[in-house]
Amino acid sequence: MKTSLRILTVFEIPIELDISFLLLILFIYLMAILNIIQLELAVLITLVFVTVVIHELSHSYIAQRYGVDIERIVLLPIGGVAQMGEIPKEPRQELYIAAVGPMANVIIAGLSYILFLVTESVTPLFVSAFILQFALVNLVLAVFNLLPAFPMDGGRVLRAILAERMKYVRATELSVSIGKIFAILMAGAGIFLPNFFLILIALFIYIGADQEYKATIISSLLGDLKVENIMTSEVMTLSPQISIEEALEKMFQYKHMGYPVMSEEKLEGIVTFHDLSNAKKENENLLVSDVMSKDLITTNPNEEVIIALEKLTKHNLGRLPVVKDDKLVGIISKTDIIKILNLMKNKAK
Repeated sequence: MKTSLRILTVFEIPIELDISFLLLILFIYLMAILNIIQLELAVLITLVFVTVVIHELSHSYIAQRYGVDIERIVLLPIGGVAQMGEIPKEPRQELYIAAVGPMANVIIAGLSYILFLVTESVTPLFVSAFILQFALVNLVLAVFNLLPAFPMDGGRVLRAILAERMKYVRATELSVSIGKIFAILMAGAGIFLPNFFLILIALFIYIGADQEYKATIISSLLGDLKVENIMTSEVMTLSPQISIEEALEKMFQYKHMGYPVMSEEKLEGIVTFHDLSNAKKENENLLVSDVMSKDLITTNPNEEVIIALEKLTKHNLGRLPVVKDDKLVGIISKTDIIKILNLMKNKAK
């Protein structure tokens, strides 16, 4: 279900508003209409989100220059999110991509302050005060984003600097750890003040750092590893015409939880222990062909392992048949990938 609306496209990048963001804006202006908050504040909040778009576009534009695919930019109540492909592991490139966002806020703050100085004597007090507030907000956003708390821009800058001096995986671990420490301190401050918004930001930073760490470790370690490098070539298969009971006996014998189903060297489907055990409760006289999944998700020997892992995760699968020239040549499981990740992680340290 799509939860965002596209409003425009810049640099061939779609910019979308999340439904929750639209509700937030409507709520803010409703409060302004009811005189709960000043209209100037509502307008200021709106303009801040405009600068958030500029901030994310700055990241995206530089990333595009380095060959990174940008899917879209989505505006959420907590800010903007640029959904892009894998960030370059070249430290200097990541440094430029990360730093340009806060730099955009600094430039907006500087231009706004110049506008304030030029118009201060010829505009009403509330207008000049509004311009000055806008400049200060952008300066605060720049400083906040540069905090060395991964996955914020400052955390990425820190990782890029560390990656010049150590392995990329180690640089990620250190910057994520620092980010988590910042998040814990921020949450503590939020509880002490108390300030719920500060606690919410701390939670966002902590969870974001953890997710970014896992994603970075996986992409870094797997690199250009191909499916053929880790797949199992000798594949146990089942016939679609055998009974559920026979299939379960074979599973218990060979201790695999999923099998491709073959008929005359043609891949017909895939069946798992879960499929068979559930079907047995309903009707133990069924055949494998009655319960197997025919909607096959496959990979090929030359596909990158990280893409195969994405397929497994996206479709909540445990294994993928490996097909070449319409023939089954192997199978790769999530367990295989996890084992390789653990081995390579220990080697990378």
